[in-house]
Order: sequence, then C-alpha cells, then structure tokens
Amino acid sequence: MDKCCCHTPCCPAPVPAEPIDFYAQYGTSYNGASGTYVSFFPVFQEGDGIRLENDTTISLKPGYLYLIDFIFLGTAEADGYMQILPYINGSPRLLYSFFAPAGTERNTSASGSFTTNEAISSEAQLSFRLTYSSVTRNIDLSGAVSVTPLQRY
Repeated sequence: MDKCCCHTPCCPAPVPAEPIDFYAQYGTSYNGASGTYVSFFPVFQEGDGIRLENDTTISLKPGYLYLIDFIFLGTAEADGYMQILPYINGSPRLLYSFFAPAGTERNTSASGSFTTNEAISSEAQLSFRLTYSSVTRNIDLSGAVSVTPLQRY
C-alpha cells in the first residue's frame, strides 16, 4: 500500500470536465394563425450544439440536460386569450404550457422555464405552438426562447 504525505497526493487528480461552450437565444415577431408553430430567428447562437433546424424547430445536441426559458408578449382581442404549448420531439408538453388571458386592454404575456433530459441519448426537437380564442382574428406575438445546456451526460 502506498503511503501518502502532505507533499504527495494520495489519489490521482480529477480529470477536468469538458466545458460546455454552446448556448442560444431565438426571437420571434409572429402573427400566425391559431394552432400553428411559432417561427424564430437567431438572436445569438454560440457553438453548434443548439441550432434552428427550420424556422419553427430548435434542435438540441444529444448528451445534455437543457434549461429552456421562454417569454412571449401578445396583443389579442379584448377578453381573449393565448396559449403557448412547448413540443419536444413532436409531443406536447402540457406541464410546461402557459395559458394567458387578455383583459380589456388586449395585452397578454406568457413565460416559463423548464429543464428537459429528452436529448440525453439522441437529438431532440423543440417547438412552440400558439393557440388563441375564436374571438381573436389575429395576434401579434413577440418574444424569445433561450436554451442553455446545464450538464453533460
């Protein structure tokens, strides 16, 4: 058995973790029909682990736990509403949905934050669906989605 003293480490030094050097934020200025997926444009994108697959789908590199933050501001008809529903790999994530009623001033907002491990073993596709009430003819939506990898698996 090896003996240790204060000048010699007993255990090998830990291997430094691989730095996480990618993150992204995507913005929107959207006025699509109810039931459609929100389109995005890059605000900033560092690295290639997160990217816009098309204008409505954000791709997440496999092997990571991700933090997703979103905020949307809308102008609907008075007493209407909007709902923002995240989808991951084509499936709705109702737990992270946000229902936002509009008052007489017509303004509404939706924001949320959640973590997902759905990209641990394979690439994940993230999108957001906008739904609004039938009294609303059109909605002007603006906002942003930030995606940050938290931990490598």
